[in-house]
Amino acid sequence: MQAEIPRDAVVIRFRPIRDDAVLASAVKEYRRAGHYRVSVFADAARQGESFEAVEARLLEASELAQLDPAANNRYFTCTAGQLLDRGFTFWKDDEPGELAEHYSIDLGERPTLDDVSRFVGAFGPARRRPA
Repeated sequence: MQAEIPRDAVVIRFRPIRDDAVLASAVKEYRRAGHYRVSVFADAARQGESFEAVEARLLEASELAQLDPAANNRYFTCTAGQLLDRGFTFWKDDEPGELAEHYSIDLGERPTLDDVSRFVGAFGPARRRPA
């Protein structure tokens, strides 16, 4: 189901982040579920919460999704608005156990490397997970 998300919501993406690897991941998802989507974690700031505090909360939530911090020690951030402005949409998979902070970004029908580059281009430089 397509999800509404505030434009100022913080979005985190883990690897892969190289265009060809993101496209390969989306193709794998297409074979599994019939759509070209990639995974992100996102949420809006709570009252008085900074970008960095939301970021820390999303990193914690990702661990609840069984992402191994040792294997995912780098991540990339942007805002939901940066992805929405590039024409991407947020989706909830509605699978059992899906975290509230987990979303899929739809890359469109038959995405190309240009589409993936537009997606990846929204994210800033790699950041390192706190130890």
